[in-house]
Amino acid sequence: MRDRLELRIKNKTVYLLAEKCIFFPENQTLVIADIHLGKAAHFRKAGIIIPQQAGTDRDYKLLQDVLKKYETKRIIFLGDLFHSSENAAWLHFVDFSSQYPHTELILIKGNHDILPLAYYQQGNLKVHLETLQEDFILYSHAPLPEVPAGILNIAGHVHPAANLKARGKQTLRLPCFHLEQSLLLLPAFGSLTGTFALPKGNAQQFVTTGRTVLAI
Repeated sequence: MRDRLELRIKNKTVYLLAEKCIFFPENQTLVIADIHLGKAAHFRKAGIIIPQQAGTDRDYKLLQDVLKKYETKRIIFLGDLFHSSENAAWLHFVDFSSQYPHTELILIKGNHDILPLAYYQQGNLKVHLETLQEDFILYSHAPLPEVPAGILNIAGHVHPAANLKARGKQTLRLPCFHLEQSLLLLPAFGSLTGTFALPKGNAQQFVTTGRTVLAI
């Protein structure tokens, strides 16, 4: 399938999805970073002209499309699920979570996740303040400065992208998955997020166009 790229990391298969998230088929776990729900409302509050549901509707539709394609028992949100203090956009998440009562929802808090704990509980989220470790995988919001030997840190926060040379002197920037030694960085899922061009160096990078995933 061109809309996903399959990797084998130690004893686990992971799908890098064109929708800018990853899926572990063995335990039916979807992992998503940096949706930044409510960002449009945050901009509007700051006086920036932007449609009220910009980003939100598109991001929920994309998430629901992924859930239709992959039977999912768990969703792990790698932080920055909600962009700011409470606003009406939070009610959309509460409604979303109620539609998936049999799906376990896990949040590893990011720097933008500043809502009181009661809000996350209302959204049926199990909250981890910093990290979550399962087998050899250590989930966190931001990349950890150090991880034990044999551990893979899966993180977000950076919003990685790769700059591709196009015809002439043009450059095309695309969100990417960045795999380097003990770190797998996920691109930002949210449609209103920016990107940060991350040098490839000795890493493996996999860009997504939204429809296809390609190794570069």
